[in-house]
Amino acid sequence: GCMLNGKLYPLGHIERTENCYQCTCSRTVMTCCSLFSTPIRYDKENCKVVFNKEKCDYDVVQRSDPSKEC
Repeated sequence: GCMLNGKLYPLGHIERTENCYQCTCSRTVMTCCSLFSTPIRYDKENCKVVFNKEKCDYDVVQRSDPSKEC
């Protein structure tokens, strides 16, 4: 298997790691790609970016009320 952030993953294709990466593990190498993209265009003064680990994506929410999206 392959170690990633202290966790052992089996050889082969890993659909989703606990840190939101898709990986391929072989006997000699492990390659991974992120399953998320980072927002860059949003109202930085009134909004903030919060990582949603369940969706493997970022949410852009209001600074004053994080329960509301921007």
